[in-house]
Amino acid sequence: MIRIFLLSFCFLIFCGSTIAQTESDSVIQVGFTGSQPFVIPDSEGDGISVDLWRDIAFEGKLDYELTHFEGVSSGLEAVKNQSIDVLVGPITINSDRAAEVTFSQPFFETEMAILAPKIEQGFWDYVKPIFSTTFLFGVLGLFLLLSIVGVLLWMVERKTLTPEGKNGTVRGIGNGIWLAIVTMTTVGYGDFAPKTLSGRVIVGIWMIISLITATSFVAGIATTISQIKGEDETITSLLHLEGKRVAVPDNEKIIDNITTVGGRPAPVSDIHEGFEKLSNGDVDALVYDVIALEYTYRSHDEDDFVLSKKNILPQNYGFAFHEASSLKRLVDIEILKLKESGEIQKVIDRWVNSGE
Repeated sequence: MIRIFLLSFCFLIFCGSTIAQTESDSVIQVGFTGSQPFVIPDSEGDGISVDLWRDIAFEGKLDYELTHFEGVSSGLEAVKNQSIDVLVGPITINSDRAAEVTFSQPFFETEMAILAPKIEQGFWDYVKPIFSTTFLFGVLGLFLLLSIVGVLLWMVERKTLTPEGKNGTVRGIGNGIWLAIVTMTTVGYGDFAPKTLSGRVIVGIWMIISLITATSFVAGIATTISQIKGEDETITSLLHLEGKRVAVPDNEKIIDNITTVGGRPAPVSDIHEGFEKLSNGDVDALVYDVIALEYTYRSHDEDDFVLSKKNILPQNYGFAFHEASSLKRLVDIEILKLKESGEIQKVIDRWVNSGE
């Protein structure tokens, strides 16, 4: 009985070691997908994500084969069906995907950014506020108020404002308006001054009113000018997307956010399509992953565009595994090591700067 037990125990140890040896010697099937610079199109396996996988495989002494997938959806389907062992790339971790596959530790925390054509301010942009309706109504309102004060001063200070007295109506009202202007601006030339008690009361009240009036008009005009100038400025935030055509990834969450701020989203399959639409003037702005945008931005004439990083829709990227994967734990540990050593950021910086 003891002999049978020992033989069975040795057999189990032998089988376990054989299976472990077989698994360690097996070739891991690795899929890769995504946009540049995380994955470089038409390559045998280049980009940030593939470089990170190579570092992980080297440290874990893993043998693997790479297979390219055109889109994240097809890659995740292959993971789910266990056609591949792991899918690497800029794969956003979200609840819908987590219900189908399991994810590694996030290797990068990213956000959306805005790329838009740079709009230079011309001469007309600076002059246009002067001809705005609000500005003109403000000036006319001020002149009307000055005219009313001028007439009141003439009525009580006829002899002071005009040597001709009652016969110098036009000149007297003009001098009354002049007195109202120099009083409002606190210039006080002294060529005209109220002599009667009624005149002094009117001028005293006007001094107080003019301070409030002048401040209100200046504030209103300044606000109008700043608003009008802002209408044609380069798009640099989500608030500027109202009424604008915006190229975005074909992602429901991002599309909903752009719609919420009043933008008109135009879904694109990848950043190449989005940048082409932006360059051709088909859209007013491009909202995409900040690393991909920065790489594309630096690969073209930077003077023509403005890249704005506004912490838009933060999200995490990770690698995808099937539910029963025994590979995930090893990859998680290696990702944490790469993050702690700063190696992931070095790889990202190297690829982004290579676009300059």
